[in-house]
Parts: sequence; C-alpha cells; structure tokens
Amino acid sequence: MKPLLVLVDQLSDWGPYYPTNQVIAIEEYLNDYAETKGYVINLCRDYSYLSTGYYGSLLAEARGGQVFPSVRAIRELNSFEAGQALPLRSGKQLDSALRKSVAIGESTTLRIYFGQAEQTELAGVARRLFDTYAFPVTDVTLTRHQAGVWTLTGIRCLSLDDMDEQSQSRFAEALDAFSHKIWRTRRSKRFKYDVAILVNPEEALPPSNKGALKAFEKAGKDIGLNVDFITWRDASRVGEYDALFIRETTSVDHHTYAIAQSAENQGLLVIDSPTDIMRCSNKVYLHERLQRYEVDTPRTRLIMGSQPFDVDELIADLGLPIIVKVPDGSFSIGVEKAKDRDQLLECIERLSQRSAILLLQEFMPTDYDWRIGIMDNQVLYACRYFMAKSHWQIYNHSARSHKSGNADAMSVDKVPRKVIKTALKAAKCMGNGFYGVDLKANGDRVVVIEVNDNPSIDMGVEDLHSGSMLYQQIMGIMLGKLEELNGRR
Repeated sequence: MKPLLVLVDQLSDWGPYYPTNQVIAIEEYLNDYAETKGYVINLCRDYSYLSTGYYGSLLAEARGGQVFPSVRAIRELNSFEAGQALPLRSGKQLDSALRKSVAIGESTTLRIYFGQAEQTELAGVARRLFDTYAFPVTDVTLTRHQAGVWTLTGIRCLSLDDMDEQSQSRFAEALDAFSHKIWRTRRSKRFKYDVAILVNPEEALPPSNKGALKAFEKAGKDIGLNVDFITWRDASRVGEYDALFIRETTSVDHHTYAIAQSAENQGLLVIDSPTDIMRCSNKVYLHERLQRYEVDTPRTRLIMGSQPFDVDELIADLGLPIIVKVPDGSFSIGVEKAKDRDQLLECIERLSQRSAILLLQEFMPTDYDWRIGIMDNQVLYACRYFMAKSHWQIYNHSARSHKSGNADAMSVDKVPRKVIKTALKAAKCMGNGFYGVDLKANGDRVVVIEVNDNPSIDMGVEDLHSGSMLYQQIMGIMLGKLEELNGRR
C-alpha cells in the first residue's frame, strides 16, 4: 500500500482519533520533510493564498506526493464565483433526489466527505464536485432554478474543529474508505498490495461477467492482494493503489486510456498499459506491427476511402467476398463483409465516414476462431469461438437472440502446435502484457486476425477447462510483477 500522510495544524486537532505516526503537524512537515511518497491529506484550517495550508499542499506536490486538496483545487476555491451552473446530468440527479424538499428558487446545502455525499442518491453529484473542489470536507450550497438547472452558489471547506461528534464519525468513515485505513482501531496487515479493478456496470459487453469478477477478487485475496472494484468516477483515487487491472472495454479515445495513463504516471502496475491499449486497439497499427515481425495474417490492403482506388484490382488481389474493417472496432463492431463489387463500394463509402483509413482483408471462412490467452509471454488458456447461428462472425449484433456463438475451452496441449507458436509470436511483438490472440487455422495455414489488449474472461466460457486456476494464474502473474516492480524478487 502506498504511504499516507495527514497534515494538521496541531497534533491536538487529531484528538478524537487514535494516535498514529502518519499524522504530523504542518510546522514539522514544512521544516523537516524532504521527499514525500504516496498520498497526502491536508487538513489545515486555512487554505488562503500563502497560508500554511496553502504551503502544505504546494510542498507536498513539489516533493512528489499526491495531495488533497491540490494547489489547483485551492486556487479554484479561492477564485470561486457564485452562480456557476452544474452539468445537466447533475441537475437531473438533484431534481430526482430533492424536488420534494427544495422548491424552485430555494437553496440547499450538501455536505461532502472525500467525495461522498451524506445522501447516497447524490453520490454522482458529490463525486463530480469533488473532482473540482477536492477538499476533505466541504459544505456546498446549491440553488434550484428550473427542471434540471441548478447553480453552485456557495462552497465552504470545513476543518476538524468545525465538526460535531456525528460529523467527526462520518468524516472518519469517509477517510477510512478513501485511504483504505482504519484510523480508530489498529488492524493487522493482511494484504501485500492493493489492486483496483476498473469496471463499468452499465457496459453491454464487458470483458468479464460478474462471476469472473468475483473469481478475480477471491484469487487476489487468497495470495495477498486486496482487490477493489472502481469505475471511471474514481479516477482521481487511482493513485492510492499499487496496481490497476482494467476489466472495461478499452479505447485510446476513452477514459480507460486516460485512467491507465494516469495510473502508469503515478508508478502503478497497469494491465492493460496505455502502450498495449494504443497498440492493440487500432487495427492499422496492429497490421503494421504484425507485418514488421513477419507474423502471418490474412491478405490485407489499406485504403483511404477519400482517395482514388482501383476496386477491380482490390477484388483481383483479395477475392470476393472481402472483409472491410474500421480500425478501432471491437466485438465485431465495424467489421463487415462485402459479397460483390457494388456492395464493396457502398461499404467503403459508408465506413469511410467513420475512419480515414480502412482495412480490406481476404475472407477466410472457418467454423470457429481460436483465442489463445497470453500474459507475460505465458499461455494461460485456449478457447474456440464458434460463429453465431447463421452468421459469418462470432458476434451477430443484429440478431434478436443468440447474438454470439458457442465457446469451447480446452487444455493447451490439445491445441495444434502451430496455433500456439503463432499466437506467442504475435503476442511477443506487442509486448509482455495480457493479450487474447485471435487466429484462424485452415489446413497448414494459421493466421492472426487480432491481438486484443483486454481479452474476455467470463465465468463459464474461458475458464471452462481451468476453472479457478485461470484466475489464480492471472492474479499470480500480477503479484509477481508487483514484487519485481518493488524490488522484492
């Protein structure tokens, strides 16, 4: 777990809570501390410009710590002007929770502890306010104007001595959750490291179902990894963990990439790393990478739909039908099959509106695709994905039911040797992360279709052969990487 430091004006301010050497007076911190690693909570009373509270945050940032409030948040508070409109989404949440108690033209005060609201139904609003005004405890005054329209009319940060006994307890609970430490009672250290698993409960096709996520959690805790599930709303808290494991569909132009990049910049082990997301999520980059390392793929042509091209020459080279791909598609989205010349032209024209470059590939009909799961250049599992019913792809998004085909996980030693060899070669040219290599085998020919940086692990699918051992392997490799990162191997 990353180190944590709490700054107070005087040690007596911490009187309601158990003593700990992680709480120090601001004077001592200003005079005696040099490098600051990890997480700093600044609980000083005064955050005005050039005050001790201001310098506490300023020096904590200069010394390498991740501090709350940051200097930027302090500047936001000191330059606050009443009347700022909240985003419409926040306004609708406030309407839903408070329309019976707050009339139009009236105001209400929301108390926020480390991004948590006392009213659980306003958690989203509190979190978004905390992203801007990241103070430990704030009283935020909100005014209702009309449906969905609310303004921020006041904000006040509270110190420890501003709170009554009930508020002090609520503060302690929020700090417990925010810092992952129990301040009022001592506890033994059960876990070596803290791992955040990034998920999206609203995602239609997540990389892992609920059963798999629970299995990851159990496997991690069995070997000394404390596992928490977080969402994009927790992005500002990612620095308190030792590792980030992404179980949400990734994309470069997406919060998954931004969170991965932020976590990596703060020294976390990140799976999937920003580099892996960038390399794997764009099929143009992937194609060039595989070609460079002489990994066999279907015959492929890159075209710019806005530039002249010889459609007849393309057909002569690739044959019909031709697969047309948008570079950043996933789960078979943005991948279409053109059966004849007219359909190919229509498909290129339409998909070129989404991407300047398209991939055209020869069509290789097979009953199933291989998926070989590889992490740290080790083969973890092998699975055959059969085509969706009456469809040429694994996923049929237009079907009312049976949108995906069956899957068949098996022992790795039963997979054709050339499939495993080709998969390992493809993964190695991408890096040493966690990959799902998709391949087609036709006679003696084995080709790589894709290398996925965020492969699916669903309970009842990829784990059908290995069971809980698959989750233990993945979390075990993660533990090994953390030990190596921390110089303990």
